[in-house]
Amino acid sequence: MGKPTNTRSVGCAVTTSNCVTWQGPDLCCINLCHGDSISEVINEIAKKICKIFEILDIQSYDMSALVLTECPPSNFVELIQVLIDQIALVNNSTTISSTTSGCPDCDIAVAACFQQRYGNVLSMKDYITALGVKICDQEIVIQTQNNAIAQLTQQIATIQTQLNLLIGG
Repeated sequence: MGKPTNTRSVGCAVTTSNCVTWQGPDLCCINLCHGDSISEVINEIAKKICKIFEILDIQSYDMSALVLTECPPSNFVELIQVLIDQIALVNNSTTISSTTSGCPDCDIAVAACFQQRYGNVLSMKDYITALGVKICDQEIVIQTQNNAIAQLTQQIATIQTQLNLLIGG
């Protein structure tokens, strides 16, 4: 056994932590009693601190059930914020039935841009169908705009050609 660390302090008697006793009150929350050795006190406190570190370790949580639109939380504070956000999301939607049979038949909170047309909650199947319809609608709009751009580009080229003939000729 090594030399006690308190030998460097001026005026202190050399002793081990096993010989120094806790003179404070019983602390049931960490399993300490008046008269326990300081070694026992430190051991119990250290075990509690280690348990807290385990609880705060973000890697020990399965976050696959969370609807994350951004990167997963990297620390415990961010995890709590994500949970608060998820609760707020559920509270802002209509009540989701607890008797659903699970996905793909589960209910999903609907994005704000869909709520006027579809309400706050849809089954996953209906939501995917609505998303597919919206994507197809957007594809048609994009194709129409691309056609219009191509026609305008052609018209501009024709006008430029006519201007060049007028200026040059």
